[in-house]
Amino acid sequence: MYEALCCAICREPIPATRALSAKYCDKKCKNKALTLERHAERLRRKLDADRIIQAHELWFAVFHRELMRAAPPEAGGYQLGLWTGQSTHWFPSLRTGQKYRHTLRGRRTEQAFFALTPFEPPTVPIAAWYEVRYVQKIPPHPPLPSVIKTWRKKVPYAVPCGPLPFNLRTVPHDAR
Repeated sequence: MYEALCCAICREPIPATRALSAKYCDKKCKNKALTLERHAERLRRKLDADRIIQAHELWFAVFHRELMRAAPPEAGGYQLGLWTGQSTHWFPSLRTGQKYRHTLRGRRTEQAFFALTPFEPPTVPIAAWYEVRYVQKIPPHPPLPSVIKTWRKKVPYAVPCGPLPFNLRTVPHDAR
């Protein structure tokens, strides 16, 4: 006995000319499904970021206060450095050809540093210890010489940051 399979989007029968494993009746429904998946993924990322912001609100306040106390007057932002076992990789980083990066709150920015005012929470790929360095207010925003000998801070959360130039597994366990 023959049973007609239904399209996952429009619930119309899938034509017999399509493969038995087909989920959609035509390209229009397949494209609609891909669009719905992209929207769901975007919403999931936004909800994850909102959850992080809500759960770590106190940590953000304390970290911001510590940053502002230690910041030299000419500082306009900060970066966090992760020791990868061979070198320190500074976040945020823009890959070659990349014009923008996304902040934790979902905005786009061209800056390769986290802003001090208004405070921008760090977006890092792994919960670990990071070295803090400040960048100058005036473009091209070079890193400032270290005011304090070394200042490290444990970031208690992780956010997907896109492709990295190193493998996260190479980060030493004592840095996590």
